Amino acid sequence: MAEGITENTEWRPKANLALITIAVMLATFVDVLNTSIANVALKTIAGSFSISDDESLWIVTMFLIACSVLLPATDWCCRVFGRKQFFMGCLATFGIAAIICGCAPNFEVMIFGRILQGLGGGCLIPLSQAILLESYPKSEQSKAMAIFSLGVTIAPIIGPILGGYLTTEYCWNYVFFISVPLCIAAFIMVGLYVENPPYLKIVGWHKMDYVGFTFLIMWISTFQIMVDNGQKNGWFDSAYICKLGLCSLIAFIGFVYWELHTKEPLLNLRVLKNWNYTFGTTILTITFAICYGTIAILPQFLQALMGYTAFLSGLAAGPMGIGSLSGAALSAILSKVLDARHQIIMGLLIVAVGCYMFSSLNLNISYANIVIPNILLGVGMTVVIVTATTVIFSTIPKESMTNASSLQNLIKNVGCAIGTSSVGVLVSRYGQIHQSYLIDHLTVLNNNFAERINVLTAQFMQMGQDSITAAQYAYGVIYKQLMQQVNLCAFMSSYKVYALTIIMIIPLSLILRKTD
Repeated sequence: MAEGITENTEWRPKANLALITIAVMLATFVDVLNTSIANVALKTIAGSFSISDDESLWIVTMFLIACSVLLPATDWCCRVFGRKQFFMGCLATFGIAAIICGCAPNFEVMIFGRILQGLGGGCLIPLSQAILLESYPKSEQSKAMAIFSLGVTIAPIIGPILGGYLTTEYCWNYVFFISVPLCIAAFIMVGLYVENPPYLKIVGWHKMDYVGFTFLIMWISTFQIMVDNGQKNGWFDSAYICKLGLCSLIAFIGFVYWELHTKEPLLNLRVLKNWNYTFGTTILTITFAICYGTIAILPQFLQALMGYTAFLSGLAAGPMGIGSLSGAALSAILSKVLDARHQIIMGLLIVAVGCYMFSSLNLNISYANIVIPNILLGVGMTVVIVTATTVIFSTIPKESMTNASSLQNLIKNVGCAIGTSSVGVLVSRYGQIHQSYLIDHLTVLNNNFAERINVLTAQFMQMGQDSITAAQYAYGVIYKQLMQQVNLCAFMSSYKVYALTIIMIIPLSLILRKTD
């Protein structure tokens, strides 16, 4: 923790709050945007570099790992360079890395650029969050978090839409170049309007918790690789995944033990003793995991079963952004009439209803059947994120804000990784279950099945096929319909799991303590 003026709770920045907000939100937006904008371009990039689809996933994986690795060192870096200077350095690094990625002549340079981009972007979110919370008076922190939540919820929705459009209409390079002007604008505005608060002293280069940092790198890297590659390798049926899991577990235990016992930890885990911080972060992490899970599962459903293109499936998630805007406005209204705990419960219930509505879809749906649940998800998630974030940081001292924000975002990143990987796990496992159940009905003892086969066989014979070939075609048609229903049921069951998970964390909201 920084030493100095720790009781200066009345400090306010000199610049206009609106300008500070725009500056930090540009940084937040460009960072979160890059977690999803490249996803839809991976196939195109893979073709450009003559690599496999599996290898192209490292473009996403290495960015996420690099984002998480430097994140816990945010507080230490702020004390070495000064928070404003470090913030500007991260923005400059991010922008330069985006240019490297866009101009990459081969896969190796692309991976280097993505690692550099992740290192620059990993600290932008906790820095932005801490600056907003410190700049706004306590009575207006819910407004600050409403603005912040818009950036972290709308950006991953816009990402696939923008990425699909740029890749289709121009080329994949623009997926990375689009970040450069945003970084330049944010860099200039941060330089002009953001300032270092008096209680965060620049102490220069000082001892770093290298042991904790090493444990952290081992934990995050092995965990991220494990969740990204678990599904295609059969999870713990694979020796490779088991080794990654074991390394991740050992490194995690070592990290926690060391941070709790060293005098100058990289992350002060004792902040978890704060009741609201711990349980609020738990609620927030699970909500973000569900958010990223639903964002990942919807395009898969629309492309696999409804025949949507990558761009159209990304566009279908757009209404969630409308819901997020509505949720921010609703949060401001509810904060005046409801206790924070009740606001969180209302938001969670709205999310659960949205997930449940998705679980009742079929292959004959209209666009409205996608729009309404998406809007509900956007509204509910924004209400939860705004309110929970305000509750979490309401009792955190300002001089501890950067550390608390870094730890919260690290935990949140782990939750988002689990939420994204859960899509493949749930769809695959439920697909096997539903296929086993449905295929039992496809026997000659089932009169409906036998009659359907006879009708299809007759139709193919009328088209000039012999009886044997016609029967094979008939079975092929039935099998295709079976797999469509299997995949549909798997997607719907996954949404039911998401809805049930949200319902299960509602009791956590009730044990949060009231804040002033």
